[in-house]
Amino acid sequence: MTRIKNAKKETIIHEILLWKQTKMLPEQYCDYLLALYTEGAGIDERESAEPPKKHFLKDFLISISSILISLFVIYFTELSIVLQTTILASFVGLLMGVGIYYTKKQFSPLLLFASAACILLISTMELTERIFEGHYLPLYVTLFLNCFTWIGAGVKWKMNYFTLAGSVGAVLVGIYISL
Repeated sequence: MTRIKNAKKETIIHEILLWKQTKMLPEQYCDYLLALYTEGAGIDERESAEPPKKHFLKDFLISISSILISLFVIYFTELSIVLQTTILASFVGLLMGVGIYYTKKQFSPLLLFASAACILLISTMELTERIFEGHYLPLYVTLFLNCFTWIGAGVKWKMNYFTLAGSVGAVLVGIYISL
């Protein structure tokens, strides 16, 4: 009977740690609940630490290979623009899906989201260039839209690196246009 009680208590403690980590409850509430369920003994700090980032190499290889394949599809094939756009959109969707999965599993999806953003930037720029040949205004608008998309994603999902990248990109495009 005590074994079942201990297993339930461990499950509850694990859930409280998860709530604290994902900020589902305020930190003070989580600390109070942890103190209550551990009977004041506290918890080992290693348990509350973020999960190890074991998947970094796999993320890196997926990201780099996706970007390289995307560049190959755009610049070294004679596929129609519709087929190229479909292939690149599927890469972006795949990377975003894997990134969302990693987020739910408490892993860092930074490389996957950054790769998806790069592929989206490359594909929208190529599409704009092919549709509006020789006109620079649509390219600038596309660059600004990508930057504002990054800023919006960064603010909505609290990813500071996207907010920063979008802000810096918008400023650099603005400086380039004014020169």
